[in-house]
Amino acid sequence: MAQGNFTAGGFSIEALTIINQHGETVVVDAVCIGITLYESIFSKFCSGQASFIDGVGLLKNYRFTGQEFIRISVKQKEGFDEEAAKEFTIDKTFRIYKVENTQRPKESTMSYVVKFVDPRQFYVNKKRLSRVFRGSKGQMLQDALLDEANFQPEEFDLWEGTETTNHQFICPNWSVNRFMDYVVNTANSEVSEGWKNSMFFYQTLNGGFRFGSVEGMMQREFPIEFTFKPTQSNLETDQTDLNAPGGLNSVILNYYKPQEFDTLAGLIGGAYGSSMKIYDPVRKLEEDIIYDYQESMSKGQKHVSGFPLIITDDEEVMLSANNQMDEREAPSIIELDVDLAMNKAFETKVEYGYTSNHSFDNADDISTDEIFSGSKNKDNARLERSALLEILEQHKIIVTIPLRTDISVGTVIKLNIPNAETIDGNVSDTLNDDRYLITDLSCNIDIGTATGVMHLECAKESYTMKVVDAPGLADSDKSPKEI
Repeated sequence: MAQGNFTAGGFSIEALTIINQHGETVVVDAVCIGITLYESIFSKFCSGQASFIDGVGLLKNYRFTGQEFIRISVKQKEGFDEEAAKEFTIDKTFRIYKVENTQRPKESTMSYVVKFVDPRQFYVNKKRLSRVFRGSKGQMLQDALLDEANFQPEEFDLWEGTETTNHQFICPNWSVNRFMDYVVNTANSEVSEGWKNSMFFYQTLNGGFRFGSVEGMMQREFPIEFTFKPTQSNLETDQTDLNAPGGLNSVILNYYKPQEFDTLAGLIGGAYGSSMKIYDPVRKLEEDIIYDYQESMSKGQKHVSGFPLIITDDEEVMLSANNQMDEREAPSIIELDVDLAMNKAFETKVEYGYTSNHSFDNADDISTDEIFSGSKNKDNARLERSALLEILEQHKIIVTIPLRTDISVGTVIKLNIPNAETIDGNVSDTLNDDRYLITDLSCNIDIGTATGVMHLECAKESYTMKVVDAPGLADSDKSPKEI
């Protein structure tokens, strides 16, 4: 086995084996050149792929049919001190579902990519549910997974409670996967002031399955900061305390931002304001439900930082900009935003639903004696979830760090990335501040060198200061600036 040298991103392979449908096991570390593992708060199960340069005919001799399993065990230590070293391990068994890009680079070898996913991905798609579920949404989900999908209680790494409202749901022959989607998309955290319908079900590489809200994620902060040092762009080091603050495993090797913002997409997607029209066909009544981004941000729930990403209702700022346009004899259009501010544009995204006290609703409450009690008016939870998903797409940064097996999605990390104009290496106090939520990650493992890197996709749903308070042009001088 290839052994890690405890450089930055170093690791040791404890197991890399494939088990076919006949129970035959083969060790494949000698023919595997690289592995990529994925986890995401938007995906229920971890997945990955492995690249092979095969000179022993695995595909033929072990009769690959897409029914094989692959076990990957990677161990990493914190420093050289064997007595004090803490071990971090990824140890997962996946189900192979695809082999692609098969080529013959040489007469005696073949190259191909093996793709795999957690085995339960197969089961939750084929298992059907035709039964009544009662209780909170979280209890419904737990009952389905434990009773119908062969999950074990110890596999739940984190399970956040949901509203204790007593629900009933008749599952109409849905797959377990579809039922999971229903619960995740409609459940509210037991935290009363949190984002509504902000629950996620996901799996981590170094733990188990998690069911939790975005607000709960905001409270889990990784204890080590990550710092970008342009002069340190490789994995070579003789530093021993790799995972300590400032150690090489906490160095950002590279980063890029897919976008700084996209307010048009946010507006159309309902990030700042939206509405839902609820119609009662029996009583012939219509009700408008409103989502207001500014109001949502002021409720007091936990955020990555705390202040809105955009000025949604500040008339003074908008009018000030409009006045500057007038001075330059430009078309005056900014004043329109005063009357139709971002968060007041409720008609930009409109959804529709229905309700009735005389019809059976999947989401209806039931009393403690399990007697159907009828429908209640809906709130804006559905709109809030749509807005939250859109907001998480607004400000993203993808950072590359040395491989470390102790980090996972659903965690807030601190990124120190100096501005280009910063000479002394310190991070300026700007809107591009340091706290981000990890939403996706990939582990890229090089078997030959026993080193790896991680790509962390991080999102920001708020700033640490008001936009108007951020450093910028001097307030006293509003004249056009030459760059």
